[in-house]
Amino acid sequence: MRLKKRFYLFTGGSMEVAAVLLVLIGGGAFLGRELKYVWIRTPLGRTVQRFEQLPPPQLVVENELGNTAIQAEQPGWKVPDDNYSLFIPEIGAISRVISAVDAGDANEYLPALQQGVAEAKGMAHPGEKGTTYLFAHSVGSRADFARYNAVFYLLHKLETGDKVEVVYGGRLFKYEVEIREILEPKNVKYLVPQSEEEKLVLATCYPPGTTWKRLVVVAKPAY
Repeated sequence: MRLKKRFYLFTGGSMEVAAVLLVLIGGGAFLGRELKYVWIRTPLGRTVQRFEQLPPPQLVVENELGNTAIQAEQPGWKVPDDNYSLFIPEIGAISRVISAVDAGDANEYLPALQQGVAEAKGMAHPGEKGTTYLFAHSVGSRADFARYNAVFYLLHKLETGDKVEVVYGGRLFKYEVEIREILEPKNVKYLVPQSEEEKLVLATCYPPGTTWKRLVVVAKPAY
């Protein structure tokens, strides 16, 4: 606790400065992600990314009776797992999602986060009314810092209107960022089930590599 307080005072109380220092302390584990983000933000980078992510054209298929139907839209990115995967174009994040993980049990969520992003147990799934809660925690050691927090490391850079795509059960779901919040660790208001509207919540510890705060990004379906 004393070490964390001294480090916080050393940075002048700035979360952003703390985040930068933690990246340097971590041996530049996320330098590649930072550089990729800078590239994506350039005009050329945006053009290349849009070209790479163009979805295949919708196909009109005809059955034996002569009836036609439009094939469902397919993702324009390499999907890690057709059962459940996540893509955030603005920060270049792609990951498989591990379903039904207890967000309060480290013995359960830490192994899951070695495989990808975790979906909180007891919440909704994409396409359902309710809150789908996806999280990736950051932890203490430098080795774990690189393993567990990489996917959502740049989550704080998302802004209103940015896109998030999820493949669930072989179907593509699209969302648009609505709000971004920094909460106290004990604030779990988004982990409370609700059935009024479909909502996608992305959460991680903030700044990266600490457990000081919780960064939450809320997205709504993009129709």
